[in-house]
Amino acid sequence: MPTFALTELLGAPVFDSAGSRCGRVREVALVPQEDRARVATLIVKTGAGSRLLPFGLVTSINGGVRTDAPPADWAVGDGSEGMLLLARDLLDQQVIDVFGRKVVRVNDLDLLQEIVGNRPVLKVGSVDVGPRGAVRRLLKGVVPLLALRALLRQIPPRSIPWEFVDLIETDPARRVKLKISHERLAKLHPADIADIVEDLAPDDREAVFKTLDEDVAAEALEEV
Repeated sequence: MPTFALTELLGAPVFDSAGSRCGRVREVALVPQEDRARVATLIVKTGAGSRLLPFGLVTSINGGVRTDAPPADWAVGDGSEGMLLLARDLLDQQVIDVFGRKVVRVNDLDLLQEIVGNRPVLKVGSVDVGPRGAVRRLLKGVVPLLALRALLRQIPPRSIPWEFVDLIETDPARRVKLKISHERLAKLHPADIADIVEDLAPDDREAVFKTLDEDVAAEALEEV
């Protein structure tokens, strides 16, 4: 199954059905309340401002993004309403590795592509928390692509499957709208939960506790 790094997709040119370049990918968005892993929308920077390209209208993402819908048909917007923006909300942000029972910082994301009905479907496969993602971002556009890929192959991957990642959102209204919870975290032993939240900033710690069941939160607080 082909894999793309999020930072490889960001900035990629977007072409319409006639082959004309109409913009560049500015953001990649999920709608977690519908599907926690599947990419729903690309936010494209065009000459007329940011527009929302539903991923269902994408026909190919090799050598740039291609769509069979003209930009005039795309909605105007920046994706801030009800969407999780992968670059803005995850890159350089802390997340909880439930399997490893620790807090980690996101350097990049690995996106998995599959073909369904002759159309690409893109899903978040894992979170890159090692040096490979950091090097990719640092050298993107500085080192030729082939040389960069050769260098990255020499760096062992260090990633966390997306299903083991719990997100942190401090805004209560947005947390509810995006349906962000910590069900996976709540299944851990209170001592493990305590160890995790102790590594968080006070606001992040409070946000996590507010999504936990009262009994679980109380037991974890005792451990803290």
